[in-house]
Amino acid sequence: MGWLSRYLRLRTQDLGNADTAFWQQSVLRIIMLSGLCLVSVIVFHSSWQAWQLGAYHVIIISSLFYAALVFALFLSKQHTKKSAVALLLIVVMAGLCILLFNDDFEMGKLGIIFIYTLPMISLMFFGFRTALVFMSLNFIPFIYLLQNQAPNNLFGLSITLPATHSYLHGLLFLFFNLCLPLAAARIFSTLKRSAGQLSELNQNLAQSHNYYEELFEHNGSATVLVTASGDIIKSNSLACEVLGLEVGQQANLLSLLNFMQDGQLQGHWLKGKVECKVKSRPDSSLVLKHVMLTRSGHHVVSLQEISALRQLQQQLKQSQKVQDSWLHYDSLTCLPNIAGFTELANYKQEQLAPHEFALVAIIRLRHVKTLNQQYGYEFGSQLLQHFSKVAKAALPSDAVLARVRGVKFALWLKGDLNVVDPKQLAQAIASQLPVELTVGPYTARMSYQFGVSFTERRDNYNAQQLIEQCELALELSDPNQVVGFYDQQQAQQLEQDYQLLNAFRDAIRQKHLELWLQPKVDPQGQIQSFEALSRWFIDGQAIAPDSFVLMAERHGLMTMFSRLVLQQSVGILQSWQQQGLLYPIAINLGGPELLDDSFFAELMSLSADHPWLTRYLQLEITETNIAVQQPLLHKRLKALNQYGFSISIDDFGTGHSSLSQLVDCPADTIKIDRRFVSCIPQDSRTVRILHTTIQLAKALNLQIVAEGVENDIQRRFLQSLGCQLMQGYLFGRPAPALYWENLLSPHLSSVTIPALQHQN
Repeated sequence: MGWLSRYLRLRTQDLGNADTAFWQQSVLRIIMLSGLCLVSVIVFHSSWQAWQLGAYHVIIISSLFYAALVFALFLSKQHTKKSAVALLLIVVMAGLCILLFNDDFEMGKLGIIFIYTLPMISLMFFGFRTALVFMSLNFIPFIYLLQNQAPNNLFGLSITLPATHSYLHGLLFLFFNLCLPLAAARIFSTLKRSAGQLSELNQNLAQSHNYYEELFEHNGSATVLVTASGDIIKSNSLACEVLGLEVGQQANLLSLLNFMQDGQLQGHWLKGKVECKVKSRPDSSLVLKHVMLTRSGHHVVSLQEISALRQLQQQLKQSQKVQDSWLHYDSLTCLPNIAGFTELANYKQEQLAPHEFALVAIIRLRHVKTLNQQYGYEFGSQLLQHFSKVAKAALPSDAVLARVRGVKFALWLKGDLNVVDPKQLAQAIASQLPVELTVGPYTARMSYQFGVSFTERRDNYNAQQLIEQCELALELSDPNQVVGFYDQQQAQQLEQDYQLLNAFRDAIRQKHLELWLQPKVDPQGQIQSFEALSRWFIDGQAIAPDSFVLMAERHGLMTMFSRLVLQQSVGILQSWQQQGLLYPIAINLGGPELLDDSFFAELMSLSADHPWLTRYLQLEITETNIAVQQPLLHKRLKALNQYGFSISIDDFGTGHSSLSQLVDCPADTIKIDRRFVSCIPQDSRTVRILHTTIQLAKALNLQIVAEGVENDIQRRFLQSLGCQLMQGYLFGRPAPALYWENLLSPHLSSVTIPALQHQN
């Protein structure tokens, strides 16, 4: 039933669709499908009776009509009008067959009655004009019936059967009593629903009209609806009050107003806002604002009273200069602020003589926050006020002292190059500032820090640039140094470092870092595993690894950097697994990465996706970082160890608590730092420490890796001590992964590289 409802378009949402093509398709399908279903019994019974009598032409004719009706129904899927034309033709042909091929003229008349349905069917699908045509044409069969003369059988065919009387009356009964009423009911249902929706829409429109009437009246502003020529159609009570009109009074808006300029009178609707006055109130000031253009070509305009605003503007103009002057001063100390300082300093610099220079300094008062906590914030404010007075009195009269912000003050002072050195002048100014300040019952010992820059008139530096130079000098100066001077080379280096930092951040995001590998070998020189080392090239020039790793640590990029190394290492291992190269790769982690939840989750997720990862990915933790004794870090290292990862302590012996890490960190390997190996064999003390470390590792059942092995003497000595793995230029320099793939042929079980140092 659900399929039938969808096919006949009889669902609730279908009945509410008033689209003509939609409901016509539904009506057409109802007529033809109901007709097919209802007359199928007549067709089958008449065909069976015709078969018994040998009237095979009756079977052919009835089958053709049934097939034509099925085809018309199929055609209705995409061509409703064509299907309706086919239905009309079927009705005409059926009526003519009944009339012409029936032996009994009285039964043949039923065919003409069947044709009488053409106006109703055409009215449903083609409109009243087509129905009117069929109404006119139906006069022909009507006149013919009035003559009551049987037609001649031109083809010699007869479709008369013993039950023809029942068939024809049944056909007419079903068509008039069921098919057409069902179709009409479908149309009436849509009309009823559409009428209901139209009634609801009219009600909503009435409510909306009332709402907009209310909104027009009480929108809070004087609003007028006018024609293009300015004739007032409707105005709310506020507009009547502003314009001095009675409610409902007819007038022309333009005739009631005086525009500030005569040219504004023409085409003012397109100007948005126009200032004007009401002729009846010359002291008034209005702003006429065009709100919208209606569909009927009328204009909605609002009138805003600005008389009080104009009076206030006149009053403000009188005190504007006084207010502008205070905008350049600090309210707490009554000194110039940064805007006032910039203006005064720029003016004074323009007056410098060729032999004169300007000293600009940022003076930061130290420990004021501590004093605020000790004596209260009110004391801190009074301290700043007192300092500004004492410092101003101690400085030359032509000096400019200003409060920049917080506890920072700016100083501009003129000097003579023939008399004093700029640096000596800065030191002299620093010595003249008060050492102690007394505020109320408390005495505070003062401490200062200076950031100083110099300029001559020919340098063309403005005050804002000099302030920035002073801020930079203050930032880069030693905290224990009172006076820090601006260094252009240092500033350029800082700018280069900043650009390099941005380039490094982009290189991580765009995955432009390369992953190189350095082998770890046994004492016989056979490769056992590799260490992953990142390399960064800019325009073919290599950037020192220590440089960008330190940059990553300082600027919080270690997690991003380590995530890229992890992803690249897993990619290499996955490729090697497919090639049969079963060599572990160790990656360096500083510790903060494992404290990052997203990095730790990604590491665990990768190990879940690749079960072999815990065997072939080794984690080297830098010993100097894990010495911070982070409980969460140790907890996660233990979890990784239990999960199957191999963990080694990198740079062992260079940190602050190496022995404690052997207790707390679940490591199975220690890497002896290269500085111990480089002392072999000449430094006997270091050799003894190295020997003791290896013995300790053996006692704890830890694997030992010595890095930085560069000659055969070191190799043999470490072998004699029982070192299991070695790493260094003696065995191989870091190289791209593809180099080692080509070297480590899959059919070889191991590769011995005693002379790799000659190949690199």
